[in-house]
Amino acid sequence: MVSLVDRREKKGSLRKRLTLFIIIGISIILLTFGIASHFIIQKSIDDSLNEKLILSRLIRNNIDSILRENITRLYDISLSGRVDLSDGTLDPEKEAIKTAYRYSLFTDGIFLLDRGGNIVVNYPERIRDTALNILSIEPVGRIIASGKPIVSDLYTVEPTQKKVLYVLVPLKDKNGIEVGVVGGQIDPTNPLFIQKLGLIDIGKNEFIDLVDSRGVVITSSNRARAFTQCNRDNFFPMVISAREERVTRCHICHENGAGKARDRHESILAFVPLETAPWGIAVQEPRDDVFAPAIKLQKTFLFLGLIFIATFLVLTIGINRSIVDPLKELIRGTDRIARGDLTQPVSLHGSDEIGVLSQSFETMRTRLAESRESLRRYNLELESRVRERTQQIHLSQKRSAYLLKKIISSQEEERKRIGRHLHDATLQDLSAVIMQIDICRIRPGEISPGKIDKIREIVLSTWDGVISIIQNLRPTLLDDLGLTAAIKSLLDKHLRGKEIDYFVNTAGVKDMRFRPEVEITLFRIIQEAIINIARHANAKNVFLLFSVTQESLSVEVEDDGEGFDMSSVLSHPPLDGIDRRGLGLLGMRERAQLLGGKFNICSQPGVGTTLNLCVPLTSVEVKHV
Repeated sequence: MVSLVDRREKKGSLRKRLTLFIIIGISIILLTFGIASHFIIQKSIDDSLNEKLILSRLIRNNIDSILRENITRLYDISLSGRVDLSDGTLDPEKEAIKTAYRYSLFTDGIFLLDRGGNIVVNYPERIRDTALNILSIEPVGRIIASGKPIVSDLYTVEPTQKKVLYVLVPLKDKNGIEVGVVGGQIDPTNPLFIQKLGLIDIGKNEFIDLVDSRGVVITSSNRARAFTQCNRDNFFPMVISAREERVTRCHICHENGAGKARDRHESILAFVPLETAPWGIAVQEPRDDVFAPAIKLQKTFLFLGLIFIATFLVLTIGINRSIVDPLKELIRGTDRIARGDLTQPVSLHGSDEIGVLSQSFETMRTRLAESRESLRRYNLELESRVRERTQQIHLSQKRSAYLLKKIISSQEEERKRIGRHLHDATLQDLSAVIMQIDICRIRPGEISPGKIDKIREIVLSTWDGVISIIQNLRPTLLDDLGLTAAIKSLLDKHLRGKEIDYFVNTAGVKDMRFRPEVEITLFRIIQEAIINIARHANAKNVFLLFSVTQESLSVEVEDDGEGFDMSSVLSHPPLDGIDRRGLGLLGMRERAQLLGGKFNICSQPGVGTTLNLCVPLTSVEVKHV
């Protein structure tokens, strides 16, 4: 009797403990679920706000790109070399602004001003009076006073009350002297302007505004908002001047067509200032629309929470029925697993927690068996990978040996070239000097200033030859002034004498120095390319462009010469003494490979040749001087 009571008490105690543990587990899970749902909802809100900010940035980047392109068109007028306001004719200037006007953003035309603010020429020629002075226009007066490029706010032209935008840059003549202003005028209502900016209509309640620094809407995806004032609390001038991106709450003011009554709705505004103009992109959407996904998630999580509570109540009732026998069977199954017997499955009991636990142990047994098999397969795969890596190491060693052989052969070739040059030129000149000195010793009475001058000329010629060898071995300009100066000296030496025009853009690397092996390798590759152009290309123009990033240095050499058939030159290098372009190209490629770089060349007979070189860099390899 006592034993039966004890059993009942133990059974009741176990049921209470299980119930208590389940309640605690439910509470912890619900708390975790609530915290997770809170963060997920907040994340949804943040993502919705970030989407607006990203949209604003994309539109900003597009407009900045368009403005930079059109500002460059204005600068190209000065760079065209046609500007000379004092030569008595304006035909070159008209042609220059006509070229800049094509495909530009300046819907109301382009004009040139002198230093006094007088219109010199304009295209399309809407202003017949070229003596018209527009110095009173605030952006014009400001650029003439400061000499800096200006993109204006929305400006009202008197007396027509027309709204325009001005883009103004300094005007320089062909000698580089600032002689006035070149400006473009934009009509913000022109469909071409709106189409290029890409301010599409994205919804009835959502719109995109292009706002100037005074808070005036220049143009908008909602055409009715153009030229309206949208500057509550001086918000737009403040964030544009501070160059800040903002996501904030505001109110959208709607005016009906019948009266002045306003219906104010809270909205979300994402604002991003432009980089090239004192403007900004504002994207506004009603708050309810922005937060709609978050509100839906809130309802979903609340519904799921209720489902979890109901489910756990049902599970609590089911768990408290019969658990002893299934637990014993489960213990027997786990004992077999502990002994290492993975062949017999664990018996499954129902679909409650015990059943889930049984399924978990069965899954564990299955996965342990799979893991044992996976370890066996992994060992085999590891052995295979070791063999492959060993082969790769052998290949790397062979490649290193090959490169070392190429380096040694290149050094020997250079020594042969220097020896031939010394034998063919320097030694012959020295022999001539010795012969002249011997003649003077034998016939001292016949020594004359003319013979001394002749000996001196031979010595000077020998001196120049030795200097040329020294410079070819290691250009002193490369060590003293850097890669840019050495390249320009190389171009002057080999191209100017052959009346070949060259154009160099070294702005990206002008004040930079690189590792010595990088600089000398680049110099040798460019030297070989320039010598090939001077000897074989019959070119009129040569273009050399440098560009550098944090990861690499790129060089492009292009000529408009005769070009050549790459397949025939590269596949069958010519013999020494006939044409070394094939060997030179292979040498350039090998030099680039020593630095881990990429070398490409493109040429066809009659269309010139383009050489591209890209060398990888690291931040420690580059220094500014």
